[in-house]
Amino acid sequence: MRTPIIKNRKMETIKEKKSVFTEVNNKLDHVESMLMDFTKSKLVIMDKEYHLRDWMTLSDYCKKYNIKPSRLSNWIERGVVPGGSLIVIPELNGLKLIKDQAFMARSYRTRASAAAY
Repeated sequence: MRTPIIKNRKMETIKEKKSVFTEVNNKLDHVESMLMDFTKSKLVIMDKEYHLRDWMTLSDYCKKYNIKPSRLSNWIERGVVPGGSLIVIPELNGLKLIKDQAFMARSYRTRASAAAY
C-alpha cells in the first residue's frame, strides 16, 4: 500500500530537481548576458568589430545546439552556414568563431523515396 506514495514522492522530487536546475541554468545565462553587456566584450579584426556575445567557438556551438562536430564541419563546407556567420582569426592560430544562431540543413529525399516517384 505504501509503495505508490513513495513513488509519487520520488517523482515529485525529481520534477522539483529538474525545475530547480532549469531555473539555475536560466539565471546563470542571464548573469552571463549581463556581464557581457557590462564589459562590452568585442573582438576587432581588420578594423571590423565583433561583439563576443553574438559569437562562440565551434565546440561551444556543438554543445549548445547538440550536434556533432563532424556535422557542423560538413555544414560549413556545404554552405549551410553562410560565410558571414563564420570568422577565422589568424592571430589566434586559425580559431573559428560561429554566429550564435541555429542553422538547419535542408532535407533531401532519400534514394528509396526518389525511386518511388
